[in-house]
Amino acid sequence: MAAKKKNVVAAPSEDEIAADPGSATPKQNNPESKPPDTSTKIFQALIDKDWKVAEKVLKEEIPNALVALWDKYDLPDYNPLLFLDQSNQVSEDHADQIYSSLCSFNDPHNILLVVGSRGGRIEPAYLISKNCKAVAKEKFVVVIPRRAKSAATLITLGADEIHMGSMSELGPIDPQLGHIPALSLTNALTTIAKMVGEHPGSAEMFAQYLKGQLDLGILGYFERINESATQYASRLLQGKTLGGGHTPEGLADHLVNHYKDHSFVIDKDEALELFGSSILKTGSQEYLFANEVDQQLRFVSRLAKVFHNKVVTYVGCFENCVRIREATDSDS
Repeated sequence: MAAKKKNVVAAPSEDEIAADPGSATPKQNNPESKPPDTSTKIFQALIDKDWKVAEKVLKEEIPNALVALWDKYDLPDYNPLLFLDQSNQVSEDHADQIYSSLCSFNDPHNILLVVGSRGGRIEPAYLISKNCKAVAKEKFVVVIPRRAKSAATLITLGADEIHMGSMSELGPIDPQLGHIPALSLTNALTTIAKMVGEHPGSAEMFAQYLKGQLDLGILGYFERINESATQYASRLLQGKTLGGGHTPEGLADHLVNHYKDHSFVIDKDEALELFGSSILKTGSQEYLFANEVDQQLRFVSRLAKVFHNKVVTYVGCFENCVRIREATDSDS
């Protein structure tokens, strides 16, 4: 094997030295002259007192950081979207932002949506899922780095694949009214009926109490919105091969009516039983990407809250996902 030739740098000539005296001394790399990376720029801006500067840096540098992570995990077959907002209820505003981002994609690709939300209204959640599925070239993928609860779980039901990890959570999709489960009123009436059966003498007392407290129209409304949630879930599940012999209608009813606590954790193992291995994926590159994105962006959000009393969330495509508002008491 031939020896490799060493690259030798020729010494400067006398004429070159006369023209540039500094060329006689070899130039050394100065670590201090290296520009700060994206993470450093964001961190330095957030700990500074000037919010206008910090806001400008966030909107410019976070998209750069997201693109760098995307390249790191080599996921080229997707148009990526973020829905990382644990501070606000799922709303029409979220649906509008996701739809605008979907319309901004020039080339048709599969859609990858990273979801982190406590839930909210079921109607915009349904539209988000339907539109992502409609725009996807072949496959709509949802990735859950941490929590996708309630209406956010409804979003995942339209996906062809759901990617989860050890800290990922889905949850029941029973509707809430003023933080009270719609099912709770029916459960309360069932409990009262049981108590009256055991203690017949209390019937008149309960009757008078319910007459003054219960609006039968509200009871009917509670029942109807629960049925509505089941319908939305069943529609999103149509055509899928599910786990455990579930039908779309059966799994929809399970997710709405089975669990006794709205905060119940449906982890990746239970999700695998419910959805089956053709839909539920673990340990994927998609999950690793989403998990790192979520960790970095949650850190940015904490710094913005601590140093500037701002809430930063991320909804839409990389270029314009950063959303900022003033923190309120409910954000404590």
